Amino acid sequence: MLLAIVAYTLVRPRVPAIPTVSYSEVAQALEGHDVTDLLVEDGGLRLVATLRTPRVVGSQRVSTFQTNLPARSISLADLQQWTAAGTRVRVDESSGTPTTELIIQILSLAVVLGVVAYLVARQRGVLTSSRFVATPPSRQLTLADVGGVREARADLGDVIAYLADPERYHALGARCPRGVLLVGPPGTGKTLLARAVAGEAGCPVIVAAGSDFNEMYVGVGSRRVRQLAKRAREQAPCIVFIDEFDSLGGRRGRANRSGEEETTLNQLLVEMDGMEGNEGVVWMAATNREDMLDPAVRRPGRFDRVVEVPLPTVVDRLEILKVHAHGRPLDADVDLERLAQLTVGHSGADLANLLNEAAIVAVQDDCDRIMNAHIEQARDRVLLGRLRSGVVMGQAERRLIAIHEAGHAIVGLVACPDDRLHKVTIEPRGRSLGAAHFAPESDRHVHPRSYLEGVIAKALGGRAAEPVFMGPDAVTTGAGSDLVQATSIARRMVAEFGMSDEIGLISADPAAQGGPPSAQLQGEIDRAVRTLITAQAKRAEAIVRRHRDAVEALAEALLEREILASEDVLEIAAGHGVSRTALAPA
Repeated sequence: MLLAIVAYTLVRPRVPAIPTVSYSEVAQALEGHDVTDLLVEDGGLRLVATLRTPRVVGSQRVSTFQTNLPARSISLADLQQWTAAGTRVRVDESSGTPTTELIIQILSLAVVLGVVAYLVARQRGVLTSSRFVATPPSRQLTLADVGGVREARADLGDVIAYLADPERYHALGARCPRGVLLVGPPGTGKTLLARAVAGEAGCPVIVAAGSDFNEMYVGVGSRRVRQLAKRAREQAPCIVFIDEFDSLGGRRGRANRSGEEETTLNQLLVEMDGMEGNEGVVWMAATNREDMLDPAVRRPGRFDRVVEVPLPTVVDRLEILKVHAHGRPLDADVDLERLAQLTVGHSGADLANLLNEAAIVAVQDDCDRIMNAHIEQARDRVLLGRLRSGVVMGQAERRLIAIHEAGHAIVGLVACPDDRLHKVTIEPRGRSLGAAHFAPESDRHVHPRSYLEGVIAKALGGRAAEPVFMGPDAVTTGAGSDLVQATSIARRMVAEFGMSDEIGLISADPAAQGGPPSAQLQGEIDRAVRTLITAQAKRAEAIVRRHRDAVEALAEALLEREILASEDVLEIAAGHGVSRTALAPA
């Protein structure tokens, strides 16, 4: 329609424009009885005069010209005067807009309204034919592309076998789990697992997100759920994967949850085990907020199998590193096994990002291979941020930072020997002006009280060194993040793990208390946390005073070299009387 309007505008016949003159010329022609016909247009705003004798206006000879008048300047007496002089006077009462232009305006308005209606219909989900399209085979993965998560892959083996050969299961009356819920921290590979299961089974996978079903319009979410289920049944055997499932399957009846969201969840529950046949459709969902899910979601017949996808162990991390290192040229000095040991607590996404950052550093250094030094720089960049080369500090401030980090290192070596020292630096990176890197040598699943107290003392070691060397009035703001870490660990020890004699074996978790803990219990917890932190602060200060020479020697070495590896720190510590018990290189 719009193209037709444009074409008509271009090819329609052009009417010669009537020249516009001053009113005095028109008045002179009227007085000279040289006007045969006078047309009053636009409610008296324009006069069009037809002349007896053509005149020259500008560079052309015309027999008709026009003039513009101010509003309400023509009266009935003027019309009668011009008529009495022998001029035929006509009044055009229309708005002056040509019929063709009026048609064009109406059609343009119709086009605009049509576009608006299309956008509204698309937003409401009426015209979303491209939504919930199966992932093409070129983007599907296999389990070989997913490192680690061996237990999760074993749990998903039944799903793969069923989708590949469902007749074996039907012969014994077995059915595949209707829904599989992948639960684990962010970055552990839940989405990759869903794509890998589909790739192993050779079936399509439809990927959606929980937020795809949340709209401001009533009924859109449930319509999209029906559309998703219909697409899945048409392509069965098929996997439907919903990422960030807690935004769709959240607990009903909780605060800040709208009725539209609950209607959408109800529709999902009906589609999963309703009257429609769902043979060959496996629903998979991923979330890191399992506590937020509605109980009806996890009952048998819906998401009846929960697969834990935890943070990778050292063996898993090595597999993941090998997967992401494939295709990247690594130097001979890169030890992936050692790197797997130093990255306790890292998820698969963290490890992939670490190797990618190392590759970027190698490119910036104009190297054709990734070396261990590049990985170290990438690890520092990920943990602390980019090196801030523009920070200028005076000698007194550098010494203060060196004393602070040396205090962390020495207290950590003595109070928390289970965490091996990696290196100490006073390079400004990100929001940090220095750091003492500690990393456990192996994965831990439970932590004894002595270890947690040692972590608190290690976190307070930098603050403990400041008053010892600079005086109590010279303490700085450098321990802000250390206090956050120490307070967080102490509060969990008191309120969750029952490691406080004052509180005893009582949990302050709302699930255990039947709601938020009482004000009295909160007050007792605060006092117990303060007592615990105070005791570890005194312990850290005692260690600094006992090994003052080692702290000072380490600080001087930091001022000279800025970065000290674990071997250098241990040598300095041992040379100044720090016990070498558990002081093995990291």
